[in-house]
Amino acid sequence: MIRLKMWATAFGIFVTALAASWLGGRQAAKADAKRKELQDYADTRKRIDDVERPGSVDAARGWLHDRSKQ
Repeated sequence: MIRLKMWATAFGIFVTALAASWLGGRQAAKADAKRKELQDYADTRKRIDDVERPGSVDAARGWLHDRSKQ
């Protein structure tokens, strides 16, 4: 009877450790995905901020007109 309890306890500990490692891996994957999303946002924002702006409204209008012809 004692051996059965010992085996059941060992099996329970093993299953708990397995579940904990699986859940930890899922949590790490979610954190990596969130980090990548934030990095993509930061890269996009940097590209937006680095764009040269036209000096006047007429220059911007001309750029848009030329772009629409493409």
